[in-house]
Amino acid sequence: MYKTSYTSDGVTTEYLFSFPFFQNADIKVCINNELLDDTQYNVNPNNDFVGGTIVFGSAPQSGKTIDIFRRVSLDRVIDYQPTLKIDPEDLNSDFNFLLAALKDMNSIDIDLSEWADIHDAVLNQIDYVMQTIEDKMSGGAVLGLYNNLLSVLDGALPKLINDYGSITEEAQHENNDDYGSL
Repeated sequence: MYKTSYTSDGVTTEYLFSFPFFQNADIKVCINNELLDDTQYNVNPNNDFVGGTIVFGSAPQSGKTIDIFRRVSLDRVIDYQPTLKIDPEDLNSDFNFLLAALKDMNSIDIDLSEWADIHDAVLNQIDYVMQTIEDKMSGGAVLGLYNNLLSVLDGALPKLINDYGSITEEAQHENNDDYGSL
């Protein structure tokens, strides 16, 4: 990854960088690992787009880490028309652009131990949620609801349904035979 870092002194507003880029939007700036909006600084490229200067409106506070880096966005720059001749310079530019974007993606620095910690924390959270769901679905809440429903039905149905399955008359005998045919 193309990157240049500085520590601000509270006075300097211009910072140089010397890596290649394609357009001003490819240049990104972070202060203390916080990505700045591109309205907070200006990019003054060199004539050949290999390096340039970042200019802040006001100097960043003293002791801040300023990172200037390239992040090429994967957007089409040239639109080839089916009936027109392909310009070799345009084709080479496109391939250079794609190669630069792939290099930027390949150079992303991932701390594998940090990733493992994040992975383990997410996995532990998923396991906890699954155990909670399984507990609620098993003997805990569902079985309790089922038993509660049975006790309510056991008390109510004998009074509502007679031996013939009619719910319009009160059952004469409050026992299991009074449920009728449902």
